[in-house]
Amino acid sequence: MTHVGENIKRIRTEKKMTISDVANEHVSRGMISLIENGKTQPSIERLQHIARQLGVEISELVEEVPRSKMRQVLHDALALYYQPGWEGVAKALELMKPVVENYSSGYEAARMNEMYARGLYYLYVLAVEQYNRLNPNNWEPYVMKAIELYGELEMEWRAVRCYAFLSDIEFDQARYQEAIQIIDRALERLTVMDSVETKSLYVQLISQKAMAFVSLGRNKEAHKQLDEAIQFTRKHLVLDLYYNVLNAKAWLYYDEQKMEAAREYVEDCRLFVQAVKNVSLQFEHELTLIFLEEFFESHYEKAISIAEQLVAKTEASSHMQDEVKKEYLFAVKNFQARALTQLERYEEALQLFTDNQITINEQVQLNPLDFEIRILSNSYEALCHDHLGNKDKAVELARSTVEQLHHMPYSSFYYFAKEVLMEVTK
Repeated sequence: MTHVGENIKRIRTEKKMTISDVANEHVSRGMISLIENGKTQPSIERLQHIARQLGVEISELVEEVPRSKMRQVLHDALALYYQPGWEGVAKALELMKPVVENYSSGYEAARMNEMYARGLYYLYVLAVEQYNRLNPNNWEPYVMKAIELYGELEMEWRAVRCYAFLSDIEFDQARYQEAIQIIDRALERLTVMDSVETKSLYVQLISQKAMAFVSLGRNKEAHKQLDEAIQFTRKHLVLDLYYNVLNAKAWLYYDEQKMEAAREYVEDCRLFVQAVKNVSLQFEHELTLIFLEEFFESHYEKAISIAEQLVAKTEASSHMQDEVKKEYLFAVKNFQARALTQLERYEEALQLFTDNQITINEQVQLNPLDFEIRILSNSYEALCHDHLGNKDKAVELARSTVEQLHHMPYSSFYYFAKEVLMEVTK
């Protein structure tokens, strides 16, 4: 194990110490020289003496990869990982691969195993060709290794965050019962909530559990989870997720046709957004309002007005990346087209639908709510084709929408799609 001697020599040199500075009555200068040159292996007792003289932990002497180098790799990988686009993630994985394959202790190793797993899944979703070139490309062993290492370090909340990542994957693949089981395992480990991170993670987990219940058509259990999330966020001031759980509660009430209850939560969302003055949250809220005003409130002119203002704000925004801005504008204009359809402005609406098709990533399975919202545009587009004389296209789109929604938990969206199908086929 020549790395022990190499570590001793490296640390001694970094500290500008001579062999004589490290030697003492327990370890001679000659012995230290032999150890540094890999000609003998030190006993634990001698390592303890050397570590004491160097002013480091003994673990730093026996590490195959020096802690300083590990920290630098982690620092560089993080910088690459958060660059726009998938290329930075691919480079980060390449940088971390030797560490995650050969190093198995310490925080840096745990963090890189977690990042490596997340990076693999990111490529699987957004750059599948690049993902397929990697071997191995199974993220589960890396995330389980991260959980193990975090456990050894008594960093339970980070281990729980890894479980949350695994539940997200199950959710993406429409395995909602499995997602709930993983979340319950995670909650069992989240026994101490004394930091912002742990409190936020708790809300994230029970909110995800609520949406899994919604996806399974178990709304009563979903309400219970969301109520718990709302009360917890209010009590503990978990502001980063407060809007999300309020919004989810509003959507659920709207879908159950409990309009007054839904409006109360929409107003709570508005007041929260107004108070925090977060630009991204403001955009998200206004996008949501377009759909709510059009679909549930039947305020079509208001929905169009919000959409037009949001398009202008988005186009003028400097805080969005170009690709994100493009996708965001697609969504806004698509919702705008729905409101135009309801106002019987079919030609305008159809042009917007044609120019702003919402795409669905085939690598993940959207939860029923998100899927229904996106696919519902086909029903509106069917109405446009029907009124503009293209009966065959109208029937094709309307029937396809119903077929894709019929196996999901029944909702307002499904009933709307059925009504459209009946109208275009009569």
